[in-house]
Amino acid sequence: DEIAFQTNLLALNAGVEAARAGDAGKGFAVVAQEVRALAQRSADAAKEIKSLISDSSRQVGEGVELVRQTGDALRGIVDKVGAIDSLVNEIAASANEQATALNEVNSAVGQLDQVTQRNTAMAQRSTDATRALRAEAADLANHVGGFRIGSHAAPTQRYAEPEHPVHAARAKVAAFARPGR
Repeated sequence: DEIAFQTNLLALNAGVEAARAGDAGKGFAVVAQEVRALAQRSADAAKEIKSLISDSSRQVGEGVELVRQTGDALRGIVDKVGAIDSLVNEIAASANEQATALNEVNSAVGQLDQVTQRNTAMAQRSTDATRALRAEAADLANHVGGFRIGSHAAPTQRYAEPEHPVHAARAKVAAFARPGR
């Protein structure tokens, strides 16, 4: 811009000097006029270059801002990925704990099944023993019923095995609670 101004000033001075030289300076006046036009075009070009530089500078600033925002976004993504990684690790740990707990529950159910089977076997043995005792008690009641004690003894009576444990208990009570005993 400064160079264009000085060139324009020089062209004006050359035009003034050409005018003072008269006819001999007419050719020089044309050259001075062209120099002045060139100075004007140089000034316009300088303004355009200045505008382009200004636009480029603004765009570079916007680019820098976009790069900064991109950096911030990438840092945010890295933070989120870290948080997700932490959550995935927690989920994996919880899944392992649940698997361990399920194995323990499975083991406990297996033990409970074994205890239930043992209890079932014991209950079956108890039932078998109860039946055997009931049969022996009925047999004993039949044998004891044949004894007479005193003058009012009941005649000999044989008892059949009752169908139900309550009946067997009643039969035993009846056998021992006969009148005259």
